[in-house]
Amino acid sequence: MGERIFTETPRFSKSVQLINGLEIGRFQKLLVRIIQNLHNKHQASFSEDEKTKLVPALELIMSELSLVLETLTFIFQQAAYHAMKPTVLISQLEAVKMVTEKCEVISEVWTTYGRAAVEKLKKHSFAPKQLQSVDWHLNLQLAQDTKSNMKEPNAIFQLNVGSSDDQQINPILLELNHSQLFNLYSKLETIQSQLDSLS
Repeated sequence: MGERIFTETPRFSKSVQLINGLEIGRFQKLLVRIIQNLHNKHQASFSEDEKTKLVPALELIMSELSLVLETLTFIFQQAAYHAMKPTVLISQLEAVKMVTEKCEVISEVWTTYGRAAVEKLKKHSFAPKQLQSVDWHLNLQLAQDTKSNMKEPNAIFQLNVGSSDDQQINPILLELNHSQLFNLYSKLETIQSQLDSLS
């Protein structure tokens, strides 16, 4: 995996600095709790009471703890989404200046609990709405340049989305020219290959 998955935004870099300073034993317990709860989007990994106890234990303030928990959750979500091998995960984290010791612990936890986390994630949807059906048709549009009689073909997609809770379907219309359609196709191919590698 050549591309960098994690971007060094100021917020992410600050979180990495905080993670680098955490005591290793407590850090591992934190990771295990986060990855075991990764699939549960309605419930945080730690209750407010637990966070209050973690603040002095980890020598952080509440806002720093929240940032660290968000970042570690994001790291595991990306590892699951990209079906990262442990060695790739280490190199991705080292690329954003996380110390090797912490990278290795994250990788060990991912190796131990990653497969179970991915299985649970497969059964839960992150998105509140899901694609129910797709309708499409081709359209020819006159070129904008009045000197040209060329017609520009485009595709009109209607993505019908809805939640499993209710029966209401909401249509989303997309109009794509040839290059936009090709870009979409390329992204869908990438997504398909990542889904295949997870199954």
